[in-house]
Amino acid sequence: MRHGHAHEARARALAADYTAWVARAGGAKDRRLRGGLLLAAVAVAGGLVWWAARQLWRWQGPGTFQRARYEAVVERARALGLAPGETRELRLDDPADPRTLRPRRPGDPSERGRGAGNVWAMRTRAGALRVVIETRDLGHAGEYGFAYSDDPLVPRPAEGGWSTLEVPGHLEFVLPSMRIDASWWEVAFNLD
Repeated sequence: MRHGHAHEARARALAADYTAWVARAGGAKDRRLRGGLLLAAVAVAGGLVWWAARQLWRWQGPGTFQRARYEAVVERARALGLAPGETRELRLDDPADPRTLRPRRPGDPSERGRGAGNVWAMRTRAGALRVVIETRDLGHAGEYGFAYSDDPLVPRPAEGGWSTLEVPGHLEFVLPSMRIDASWWEVAFNLD
């Protein structure tokens, strides 16, 4: 009978070893599964943050660059015949219609959130025309638009990775990614 007890003891020991091995293997498998799920969750969260940031910039940015419309505004400003060093504040009564460009009047909206349609035009001392068209005014969330210049604009470093352009009006802040081409930039004023 002793032999039987030894055999039973050995069987119990093997069963315990097998149970421990399964627990260890299962635990490792569970850890791999948890690690994979965590990695997937981080990837999904990162993707959502990236998507939300893009949506926020679309909402906060200047909107779609409509070259033909904005170049028509520039040509209307050019027709004003500004003298070198002269700056004018203008207004688009209908931002979709460049023919509605006119000088700003004292009663034109100037409060926060109502600046879309404002246009600033200046002629530099060297004779280059520069025009800023405000396309969105989101109050404390910022003001956005597009800047045009006959001559290349050179960004000057400012705070927080931003730069400024020497343009009329207060929409002068840019990032390198906001350059459209040699004459056009997206511009912002969002320092509130």
